[in-house]
Amino acid sequence: MKLRSILQGLALIAGLIPSLAMAQTRELVIAAWGDPYEAAWRKSLIPEFEKQNNVKIIWVQGFSSQTLAKLRAQKDNPQIDVAMMDDGPFRLASTGGLLDKLDRSKIANIKDLYDVAFEQGDFGIAFGLTGSGLYYSPKVFEKNKWAPPTSWLDLFRPEFKGKVLIHNISNANGINILLALNKIAGGDERDVERGFAKVKELVPAVVTFDRFGETPTLLQQEAVVIGTWNIDRVSNFRDTTGSDLQFVFPKEGVWGWKEVVGIVKGRPNQDLAYKWINLILSKQQQELTAEYVGLGPVSKTANLKPNIAKNVIYGTEYVTKLNIPNWEVVNEKRAEWTERWNKEIERR
Repeated sequence: MKLRSILQGLALIAGLIPSLAMAQTRELVIAAWGDPYEAAWRKSLIPEFEKQNNVKIIWVQGFSSQTLAKLRAQKDNPQIDVAMMDDGPFRLASTGGLLDKLDRSKIANIKDLYDVAFEQGDFGIAFGLTGSGLYYSPKVFEKNKWAPPTSWLDLFRPEFKGKVLIHNISNANGINILLALNKIAGGDERDVERGFAKVKELVPAVVTFDRFGETPTLLQQEAVVIGTWNIDRVSNFRDTTGSDLQFVFPKEGVWGWKEVVGIVKGRPNQDLAYKWINLILSKQQQELTAEYVGLGPVSKTANLKPNIAKNVIYGTEYVTKLNIPNWEVVNEKRAEWTERWNKEIERR
């Protein structure tokens, strides 16, 4: 009887072990983009982090503007540990008191980063680069005997009238086409008159101004033959559809932005948040993020395969020459520009 009791006790303890292990598993809440980004990171970053730290990642999907809105709404009772956003909205989060200042000494991989990775005030750090350029289908161009595009100004070629797609100014690609054409015409972020004039010239050629993700559908319908899009979306579209869509680095330069990660103020999981940031900046994860997500690495140690390297912002030449908007000016003027865009460009 005594032996049976001991065995029963051991069996009970053994049965409790999985429950105890589950009870000890912590959660880290990440706010970032949905698919294809989340799906891509679930191939590499997320399972690796969960395995290393006995953590379950809770992923809160949303565009950068949506993540910013959530942080603002939750300011007094934050529910998110780590925020990952485009650098424009991220800058508003940092100046709005929503993020903690980073302690660089807690991020070992910080020593390997390009200067462009660092954010003003250290409220975040970039983990990936992307940029807006042109796209086209080589098969369609060859069939029509059109010369491949090389310049932002190729959007104005008469053979493309009614077959061009650009984004609404609410999207980073929309901001970038305005700024790209503005710079070509001799303006800067503080004076976008020339940019608006050039976009107005382009209006008759435009099928639509993408606001809600229409680009993939219109490409598959062959309703457009050329447009502006960020390099990672071109790569993702090609990989998921079998298209031959090709990204073009315009000779006047790519206008890009940084994908930035930061720690939300007022949350208790800062130790895990720092581990997340350090992992996404590691050589391996920088390479995998380039391969699976299509974001250019900010780590100098990343060594990409040629077929991956050609589809991202990669290497000193492209990283150091990336045109990044002056977000202090853009964020200040964006509401004004949006109102003007709606009245003068899309006439809504």
